[in-house]
Amino acid sequence: MPILQRKILTIGLAVLLVWLGYRSWQIRGQRADSDVQVKDLESRATDLEQNNQFLASSSVYFASDAYLERQARLKLNYKLPDEQVAFVYKDTSVKIASPSQEFKAQLAEMPNWKKWWYYLLGY
Repeated sequence: MPILQRKILTIGLAVLLVWLGYRSWQIRGQRADSDVQVKDLESRATDLEQNNQFLASSSVYFASDAYLERQARLKLNYKLPDEQVAFVYKDTSVKIASPSQEFKAQLAEMPNWKKWWYYLLGY
């Protein structure tokens, strides 16, 4: 009897083929998961590189004389000897605009439906 005509061998080969197909399907899924993880790690790496570049440029700026001079001007009111300084103060005498008294009087005399109309329109 030829070896390929035996039922046990044929069933064994079929089971082996199904098992290999199942394992290759699992490996394909694992590969897709690992590809997603690799892309995520690559994006994190590029973000970290950009942050490192920003921090490097920031540390150079913070060590510069321009930064120190700006901080001295802001926090210590520093000025150069040949500079003129102008102080600008907020005008506290200006009152906040309020609805006119005339409109309030007209509103008191209006019927209720008209008041609602103005309220809904935003007046």
